[in-house]
Amino acid sequence: MAPDTQLAHINLKPKSQEPYALILALAAAAIFWRLQGQGIGLGTMWLFGLALGYVLQRSRFCFVACFRDPFITGNTSLSRAVVLALAVATAGMALLALAGGSPVEVYPAGWHNLAGGLLFGTGMVLAGGCASGTLMRAGEGHLLQWLALAAFIMGSLWGAHDFGWWQQVSLSCSPVLFLPRLLGWGPALVLQLLILGLIYHGLWRIEKQAFPDFSPPGKGRYAFKLRHLWSRPWPYWAGGVVLAVLDVALAWCTGRPWGITTAFSYWGAWLWQAFTGHPPGWYYYSLPEHTRALGLGFLAEPGTILNLGTIWGAGLSALAASEFRLHLPRRWQVVPAALAGGIMMGYGARIAMGCNIGAFFNGIASLSLHGWLFGLGLAGGAYLGGKLLLRFLV
Repeated sequence: MAPDTQLAHINLKPKSQEPYALILALAAAAIFWRLQGQGIGLGTMWLFGLALGYVLQRSRFCFVACFRDPFITGNTSLSRAVVLALAVATAGMALLALAGGSPVEVYPAGWHNLAGGLLFGTGMVLAGGCASGTLMRAGEGHLLQWLALAAFIMGSLWGAHDFGWWQQVSLSCSPVLFLPRLLGWGPALVLQLLILGLIYHGLWRIEKQAFPDFSPPGKGRYAFKLRHLWSRPWPYWAGGVVLAVLDVALAWCTGRPWGITTAFSYWGAWLWQAFTGHPPGWYYYSLPEHTRALGLGFLAEPGTILNLGTIWGAGLSALAASEFRLHLPRRWQVVPAALAGGIMMGYGARIAMGCNIGAFFNGIASLSLHGWLFGLGLAGGAYLGGKLLLRFLV
């Protein structure tokens, strides 16, 4: 059983939490009005963060389960939803690039991607949440994920400290393998969609072998009501498609797709500065884009606003469905596992230039080979993390 399920529940739920959701929504609107007045796109980032957090919570869209469950239970429903979302995002990112934009997430493909993916995959299983899942569960009231988030920030700071070494030994000597540049847009799109289709079919076969006698319940009669958008869980596939559309829309509106962990490296740097009186003088923070971001400050950095909006949106969704709880760890063993997993995720994301969203999801959707390499590392790490989980924590 995953660490995130080893929880004791403190029930703070009244008969309905919808009034609290309304208060949170009004506060979110006030924050948007304040951010929009700054005129630097922070209001837009806040709205997208709210939407992403809301959809993550409603659909329980979890990249940990996507990579972990096929190894442990044989259930691939969430894995197949991720593959579907990748196909939608691939089409959307291709349209953006063909409309005159530049490829959004194309980075060198090398062994740093595999190493980072292996660390990240192991860590996310131990911590019970990936980058997006950690933010979502923090918004739901999982105190263990707040601890994992703190460790995630520390791991990201550690990775930023070592980034210069990784730049020398792998990043600087690894090729940028952008499939449309190698094959042309048409063949690249056909090849990627074909690979995703084959993966989907393989995942479906795994589930059929694991549950040979299972047949889904009949559809029956179902009358959709507007309140079902916040009162009922969404199917995985719906959550994946909406997240993919939001990702592409964010890239179109702001010029940058969904990203999470780069902001964590800034949070770590600001904490370092608060304790030492000066920012870290490391190679990573000397890069122009990071120097500019650090100069903005916490509440003016776009990625930070996007992450805070994701936490807020998840909390809003949980309250609207009367699902919000404070979750305390039931067993002490899950706390060091979550802390170790957070550090591993932070370090892995930094050296691989992204997490399950930035490196894996957007890397593959951008038709960059580094995303596939990171995905291979994620799969290997999830397998290793699952073995450690079963051996020591279950």
